[in-house]
Amino acid sequence: MPVLPDEPLTPDQIAVVQSMLATRGYNPGPADGKMGPNTSRAIARFQRDSGLAVDGIATSTLIRHMQGQPAIAPQVIAVEAAIPSGLYPVGTRFVYSGVEVHSVTGVKGGRVSWETSIGDHYVTGPHFGLPEMEWQSGTWKGIAESTLPPETSWPPNEGMDIYFDVTSQEWNEAKGKNAKRDVNDASWSCSNKGAKGVKVPAGTFKAQTILCERSPAPAGAWQKRIWYYVPATGHFVRRHDFDGAELEIAKTELVAILPGGGSKTLRKAREGAIHDALDRLAPGKEIVWRNPVGTESYIIRVNSRFDGPGGKPCRTYSITQQGNLPRREYPAVACQGEGKRRWVIPGLD
Repeated sequence: MPVLPDEPLTPDQIAVVQSMLATRGYNPGPADGKMGPNTSRAIARFQRDSGLAVDGIATSTLIRHMQGQPAIAPQVIAVEAAIPSGLYPVGTRFVYSGVEVHSVTGVKGGRVSWETSIGDHYVTGPHFGLPEMEWQSGTWKGIAESTLPPETSWPPNEGMDIYFDVTSQEWNEAKGKNAKRDVNDASWSCSNKGAKGVKVPAGTFKAQTILCERSPAPAGAWQKRIWYYVPATGHFVRRHDFDGAELEIAKTELVAILPGGGSKTLRKAREGAIHDALDRLAPGKEIVWRNPVGTESYIIRVNSRFDGPGGKPCRTYSITQQGNLPRREYPAVACQGEGKRRWVIPGLD
């Protein structure tokens, strides 16, 4: 098939490009000879990986370049975090600014089920930041599928870029089984921008800056999102959302990560040990607390003291379960309460 310089490709030639992209793992959609958004995104990713100028257009230069290359899929680089981000014990609660609480309600295989403090439910994979698989808010329900290979480790290593597509559907269950489904195809790109010091209510951390962009984004939703991920916690401590005009539309900061699991007796005894430590330990000091009726033991460390709203004494602290790895750190801030509640998490009082 002759390819003339500076001439537009025919549908047959575009279909050849689509087939070559597919054999290289770039998912252009069907080889139908049509330049749709999936094909354009696949071309752009191939161009990035090949060191070419990125325009997402099927050209004679592109097809000649591809015909001279072996059909090798892009390499997926495995990256290990200090603490795997995919470990979410059932019952763990993540408390964020604005009294936003996300609780782990179930873990099965690669699926983690969550419930928020306002009654919304959603399901994610084992890693923070990647697209939700399912979600439900009131009568609205949604599902999403991603082309990201399951063997891709997360978060990306510093300087590494990851590209994938996400197809989502959303509908109103109140309208019955024939409810119209809104379908959105988006191209995601994510990268690690390096380490940065971050101060949030739960404390001060050295975090990895994880940036993701998606296009197109649903109306009114984020187009660029930045997470500040702390490996010791296995989760993010701050998140910023920006719209297409680079205006910040949301900001979320960590107040506390509260461990789940164990019996009610264990949780009550552990809470009492935390209160004792907050009462008497100076910043930088720690104790080891052992469950008197079990085998669990925890390091409880007070990190800082300060005066909160109304002059109430407050502390930042962390607890870390000892024993088998991975050891996840649970940081939090607590202020003096009233009556029997000696120390309370802001927003949960």
